[in-house]
Amino acid sequence: FRVTPIKDVKTLIQAFAFAKEKEPRLKLWIMGPWDNDDGYAQECFDMVGIMGIADVIFTGKIDVLEYYGKMDLMILTSISEGQPLTILESYAAHVPVIATDVGNCSGLIYGEKDDFGPAGILTHIMNVEEIAQAMVDMARNEAMRLRMGESGYKRVMSAYRIEHMRATYRKIYGEFADSCGAGYEI
Repeated sequence: FRVTPIKDVKTLIQAFAFAKEKEPRLKLWIMGPWDNDDGYAQECFDMVGIMGIADVIFTGKIDVLEYYGKMDLMILTSISEGQPLTILESYAAHVPVIATDVGNCSGLIYGEKDDFGPAGILTHIMNVEEIAQAMVDMARNEAMRLRMGESGYKRVMSAYRIEHMRATYRKIYGEFADSCGAGYEI
């Protein structure tokens, strides 16, 4: 994602600081460009320095595929989202998520039409304590992380593949054409 206010990176940094006190082996990669809002990004850099938080790396723009194999979990602290592609990408890599309850994050984590089980932990927006505790819980429970990663993988493979998207769009366009009395070939 981007280092911008809508992604609420400051809450992520604060939560990580608290979680790291309980789990010193934690490391945080804040991935994505910071040139969309240089001022906010600088505040985030300064925050890490002032708080003296170790093991926080701002990667800048990267190829996330190089990182997914190294990650135990993905964290999304956004204050607004739609259908976060980041979560779907994480699931495709068997990586569970911690995400704020925005957009369709709840549906992606808990499932809407499946019984695969939770694929992560849903938190409230800007709730530093809750996000920090989710990090600690994930860090301390490898079996849960692995189970959630598998649930996410099953969810993305069963409902979020390109074939599913195409079929959904065909259905939407077909229903719209029918409602207008126009023909639509699938």
